[in-house]
Amino acid sequence: MINETPIFDYEDIQLIPNKCIINSRSEANTSVTLGKYSFKLPVVPANMQTIIDEDVAEMLAKDGYFYIMHRFDEAGRLPFIKRIHEQGLIASISVGVKEYEYDFVSSLKADAPEFITIDIAHGHADSVINMIQHIKKELPETFVIAGNVGTPEAVRELENAGADATKVGIGPGKVCITKVKTGFGTGGWQLAALRWCAKAARKPIIADGGIRTHGDIAKSIRFGASMVMIGSLFAGHIES
Repeated sequence: MINETPIFDYEDIQLIPNKCIINSRSEANTSVTLGKYSFKLPVVPANMQTIIDEDVAEMLAKDGYFYIMHRFDEAGRLPFIKRIHEQGLIASISVGVKEYEYDFVSSLKADAPEFITIDIAHGHADSVINMIQHIKKELPETFVIAGNVGTPEAVRELENAGADATKVGIGPGKVCITKVKTGFGTGGWQLAALRWCAKAARKPIIADGGIRTHGDIAKSIRFGASMVMIGSLFAGHIES
């Protein structure tokens, strides 16, 4: 497939200043809604072991921010959901697409998390579509985020399968090796990929990767993202 859309990335774009109608930046409404829930900022830490753990997830949930718990402590996912729900907080976890994940999802009927993210490197795949459909069948009230993808065709297909939001970005992050190992990705044109996908989307888009500065968050929102996932800007904090 040859991509003939204009190619650009965050460093190639400057947003044009417009008139300000508030007296202070503190007055700006930065909240974002995903499904039935609203969060204070359109920013979410990357669901990586090096970025988020249960304590950080709980802290974010208590303070009204969105989070996605990583999927690499498989045995700890259900206890985490129970712990979060006991505090009246929103549970947001990740799953893969292997066979045992189907049984895990089915086991969540009594403790359904509010959010499940299907987290694999190449999300435009039958395995992801099948998992979306399985989650929606077993846990119809759970908000499903699917990814990662880099084309409008992928966004449409995952949405049609039942995804409530799609993560866009393959290999643009600082530590992601997908583009190096496979030759595929959105590294170097992540912002263009975001714009391309957002134009096709009917549901929220989460921009994932390639964010180097705070201004890149604003650019992502302007080019169609509802939420921005970031690893590197959080990685230096003591909690990560």
